[in-house]
This record gives sequence, C-alpha cells and structure tokens, in this order.
Amino acid sequence: MKKIIALAVASAFVAPAFAAEVTLSGSQEFGYKDVNGVTTSDMDGTVVVSASTETANGIAVTAKINLSGEGANDGGSGITMAGPFGTLALGDAPSAADAFDVAEYSKLVGIASLAAPDAAISWTLPATVEGLTVLVTNGADNNNASSGENHTGVGVKYATGPVSVAYAKNDNEDDTTITVVAASLTMAGITVNAEQSEDGTSGATTEKSIFGAKYTMGDVTIYGQNQSEENTSGVKTADVTAVGLHYDLGGGVTAFFETSSDDKNAALDSTGVGVVVAF
Repeated sequence: MKKIIALAVASAFVAPAFAAEVTLSGSQEFGYKDVNGVTTSDMDGTVVVSASTETANGIAVTAKINLSGEGANDGGSGITMAGPFGTLALGDAPSAADAFDVAEYSKLVGIASLAAPDAAISWTLPATVEGLTVLVTNGADNNNASSGENHTGVGVKYATGPVSVAYAKNDNEDDTTITVVAASLTMAGITVNAEQSEDGTSGATTEKSIFGAKYTMGDVTIYGQNQSEENTSGVKTADVTAVGLHYDLGGGVTAFFETSSDDKNAALDSTGVGVVVAF
C-alpha cells in the first residue's frame, strides 16, 4: 500500500508529454504626485501568465491570462495561434483601431492613445511584403460594454528602416467609425511619434492628436508628450502636456519623475515621482 501511495504522489509531479511552457510576467508601479496642492498615491500592477505549446501539425499556440483584468481596451486574456495562415488572436485582442497606437511615455497623467474597444477575433495575414502588416478584426457586443456595439476593422502598417506608418479603421454596428493614422521615427536614440484619430459620425466626431518624443542615453530617458482633443465644432476640449525622466536602475527597476500641465484645466496640473518593477 505504501508503494502504491508513493507512486501516486510521484506521478502527480511528472509533467505530461503535452505540457506547455509556462511563463510569468508583469509589473508593479507606485506613483506619488501633487495635483494643485492635493497629494495622491497610486499602485498599478499587472500579472500575466502565458503558456506556449505546439500542435502536431506545427501550429504555435499561446494562451495568456491577464490576472489584473486591465486589458479592456488594449488586449487582455486570450489565445494566439500562429502558422502558415498568419496569426490568429482569440479573446481580448486589440481591435484594428487600437493595434498600431503610438507609444505612451507618461506614467502619471495617463496620456494615452484612443481607447478603441477590444476585438474578439484578430487575424494578422501572412507577410507578403517585407515590413508590411495587415490585420482584420471583429468585436462581439460584449467587447464594447460601454455602448454594446460590435465592429469590423482593418489595419495596415508599413515599416522600413527607422520609419513606420499605419492606418486603421473600425466600422461599428451603430454606424459610427473610428479611424487612426499614426507614424513614428527612431534614430540615434531619438524616437518621435504622432497619431491622429477620429471617433464618431460625420455629424458628430471627436478628434484626438498625440505627439511625443523621447531620447535615451545610457540608463536615462527624457521625454515629452502632448495630447489634445477637439469636438465637432472645432473647440479644443483637452490639451495636456507631460515631460519627464526615466532612470533605469537595472534588474527591471525604473524610477521616474514627471510634471504635467493641462491648458484647459490648470487645476489638474501635477508633479510626481514613482518607481516601476517589471518582471
């Protein structure tokens, strides 16, 4: 009996032949800032579990579980399958209008690209031209809980050397659209990017513009980024600029300092510091 029990316990720790390669990654961020004389502290963390394997016919499959649940508008948990057909993402995948966003440098004020809804299915077609990426996306109703509308989307990105340009469009079920045009340039430690997006119908749209630049020298990165919004009447409703510094301490630890100003609401001007631990 003891031998049978010992064998059963040992068998429980033997990985089956179909076991996937499992990895754990994520980050934890702490920020402390002063907004018009009011101090606040924030903790923002994410943990992602990924399991990668391969089918009998050579299709690479990865399952990703985002334990933070913060992927509502930029991709979260899901399954990715890659093979001769291209790459198929199932679950919470970025929609076409959200797939080619410019980088977000700001840590404290949340300067971010257009928050287009996630897709349920995203298909990146096989590469036929070097540097060209083409994808097609579709979102179910529950991927856009705020309005309950699904979408179909198409995105195209072309990169050559230090330059990349992209265009994407979501056609929503309620006859609204989201279009995005983005470009970036990286050279000699300097990265410059820009994005213009439009959300709504021909009679009622919101336009958002983002322009940013950063320069990295050794362990130090300095950056500046501006985000502005205009309504249908051409009235600017937001105009936020953030500048800051990131210092890489090594081992996945980054310290940062940032100050921001909001030309439309000076009460939101802020200055803060923080640290990020990535693993």
